[in-house]
Amino acid sequence: MKTQLVTMFDMFFGAKSKNKIVEDSTSKLFLTHTDTFSGRTLVIEEEAYTVWVYLLCENKENIDFDGFLCAVTNPFTANNIALQKITPTKKDIPFPSVFANEYSYVENLKKKDIKINWRKDHINIFIKTSLYLIMNIKEKCSYSKALTKDCDYGMQLHY
Repeated sequence: MKTQLVTMFDMFFGAKSKNKIVEDSTSKLFLTHTDTFSGRTLVIEEEAYTVWVYLLCENKENIDFDGFLCAVTNPFTANNIALQKITPTKKDIPFPSVFANEYSYVENLKKKDIKINWRKDHINIFIKTSLYLIMNIKEKCSYSKALTKDCDYGMQLHY
């Protein structure tokens, strides 16, 4: 939590840099990116088991909507999670294997692996050269390559 607060403070009052990464003692990924055209800010944060992308509201005080990028622990070797536990705590539990596919687990994800491509109505997020997440700004929903079906984690990316 301290890392996120410091980064948000730096984002609003610090240097003019558009990309920042902060790594705490656990080396969890935390990246912010601001689109120069729209002024909107995207936050990518590694939680205990998953990586989430948040699009901040235009006032940068709240989250507009989020998207599931990937898991950082292998969902096929983790304990199966009762689906009724997902909704309130989905960011604090291992990613359920019932929603997982071959793209769900990304081992040793680093800042250099992530590319953000802003468009007028959507944001494309790549891991290495593969499109992993589309965040539709107009509809406020996300489409993830790491999902096998539509669920509480988001919509499945079909292409």
